[in-house]
Amino acid sequence: MSFFITVSIILAAIASGVLFFLLYLFVFYPRAGLNQLLPGIGASGDGFAIKEADGIPYVLSGGLPFPTHFERSNHPISDLTGGWHMRFDPEDRGGTEGWPVTKVPDEGWTPVKIPFTFNNAAGAHTSYDGTVWFHRRFRTSTPGASGSLARLRFDGVLLRSSIWLNGVKLGDREGGYTPFFFDVSDLLDYKADNHLVVRTDNRLTWNSLPPRIWKHHHAGWHTYGGIYRSVCVEFIPDQYIFKAAATSVISGKAANLGLDVLVHNAGERHALTLCCSVYGPDGRRIGTQKKGPLTPKDTISAYRFAFPISHPSLWTPEHPRLYTVRLLLRRKGALQDLSFKTGVRTAAVGNGSILLNGSPVFLKGICKHEDDPVFGSTQNNTIIARDLALIKKLNANYIRLAHYPHCVKELCEARDRGFLLSEEIANYQTGTGFAAWYEEKQGILRFPIRMFGMRQMMNRSFLLNARREIAEMIERDRNNPAIILWSVGNETYTLFKDGGKVYAWLREVVRALDTTRPVTMAELTYNIPFFDNNRGAAASMDVISVNMYCGWYYGSTADIGPHLDRLHRRFPEKPVIVSEFGADAAPGRKEDDGVWKAERVGFGKTYSEEYQARVIRDYYNAARSRPFVAGISPWVFSDFYCTWFPNNPVPFYNLKGITSAKRVPKASFHLLRKLYGIR
Repeated sequence: MSFFITVSIILAAIASGVLFFLLYLFVFYPRAGLNQLLPGIGASGDGFAIKEADGIPYVLSGGLPFPTHFERSNHPISDLTGGWHMRFDPEDRGGTEGWPVTKVPDEGWTPVKIPFTFNNAAGAHTSYDGTVWFHRRFRTSTPGASGSLARLRFDGVLLRSSIWLNGVKLGDREGGYTPFFFDVSDLLDYKADNHLVVRTDNRLTWNSLPPRIWKHHHAGWHTYGGIYRSVCVEFIPDQYIFKAAATSVISGKAANLGLDVLVHNAGERHALTLCCSVYGPDGRRIGTQKKGPLTPKDTISAYRFAFPISHPSLWTPEHPRLYTVRLLLRRKGALQDLSFKTGVRTAAVGNGSILLNGSPVFLKGICKHEDDPVFGSTQNNTIIARDLALIKKLNANYIRLAHYPHCVKELCEARDRGFLLSEEIANYQTGTGFAAWYEEKQGILRFPIRMFGMRQMMNRSFLLNARREIAEMIERDRNNPAIILWSVGNETYTLFKDGGKVYAWLREVVRALDTTRPVTMAELTYNIPFFDNNRGAAASMDVISVNMYCGWYYGSTADIGPHLDRLHRRFPEKPVIVSEFGADAAPGRKEDDGVWKAERVGFGKTYSEEYQARVIRDYYNAARSRPFVAGISPWVFSDFYCTWFPNNPVPFYNLKGITSAKRVPKASFHLLRKLYGIR
């Protein structure tokens, strides 16, 4: 054996040893930190806590109890949507130049109308990542009642933000998909202009949701930025209802609608009276119950109601009947009047099926992003109505809301139209930077070792952010009967025993706040048996969701059935949803147009509408022939902007939509409509 061969073998052995050591260190090495993070009551971290009052859990975020979404209230508001000014700050010098604390002139700032996505696909700043500032001057009238609390509410700012009012910093916010609030009672000027300044930053970090998973990474959707949802100041009594949690129990031809109500006694504790009324779908009152008058002893006080309903009208996709809950809180000098809609229905898992009101349901679904070619992630009533009308025309009964909590207006509209929903946090591809590195054919020196596998999944800051987003999502949307699944992630690192531990913990976070809905997450298919057989999240999930791209990124559609069968053999008692699948199709492109060479797929793809339709048909047939498959949701409703695909037939667009970005139906839309029409 020559000297050079010997040296080569030794170097190869050393390299292999180093590789296995790194794998052990970053992937397999057990971490003790997870057990120290409480999933529920007693959890805390960076302005966030989960507490309880009389056994009812609630969330503190930014110093205030996080509220349920109420569809109607008598709270006076100062609407802060509309005219603002915006300024890009690529060098991030606004803070050092005093923009938040001085009277910012409008010179150098661009007028915009909030809600606004500053880097939409049709604009001039599509590729901008970084700091953008917004400011607005506004006046507000003095609240009518004494003992009022002024609450500044942002419904969504991407992806992180810092807020100042009248030169005083209110706080920092990490996370762009759920609302956040500040008590500004002592800062508002009722006699002159108020000045609100917001610094935003849409860049991904290692611990954000979605996270950066390697140095040059963007998420699988565009990293939009801006104040893209509503803003207001609302004036509420300093003793006020902040949470109402409705639960349904159905027994034969009767039901019980339970309601847990929490009141925040932020100021002086006056005697209060709480009145709860429930109205049926026909508008007739079912009952009214009253608590008090009584004087609360604690900062958070709890009240419980229960309404028996004979012959209830159940919420189903075919008949989305809704009950209205109205809450009146009276105390000296103030009245709070709130209402929301909910449904009498149950969602559970049993006998290998997803059960709606005790009966198996097959989810005829579609995945959907918040994405519009003109408005980006901003969703207005016109966009929501347009998209949901098309999905209704599809004969679908289920929407997988990808990959983050969506606009609450969309969720309510989907509920009213009879769509079943799953709602997901933006725990997207965490720990899988190696997959992106491989797909993008990067060199070994660019391997994402810094946040590889469990090193990123077990990062404390990331887990705290994930826990917060789960809690806020559930607290906001818990009363929406359309939501039948909570999802705690998509295509993340779940390999081996350690990967499973993270998802057992995330499920417990959900369970600490809501025990009435099954929990799932969408696991990545590697198409490599060793990895696919060692995915660890499914064991902790109530429903198994699996993303498969046989016939596009790997293999052929003949692989669909065998993969599902192997999964079923591992977990025979659990229902399976094929949560993603599909193929790119350029609008109007045909098989006869030939092959189109693009990223991330092997040569030989035509990007035709016919091929996309065939792939979807094969998945549908494979799913429907297997009783353990409880649903499918093709990827995706519409083509959307994504930097991953510069060389696609429509550059920078993921073309897996069954409609174009302009919502023109493709062949696969018409095929699915026929398939979903079959009962």
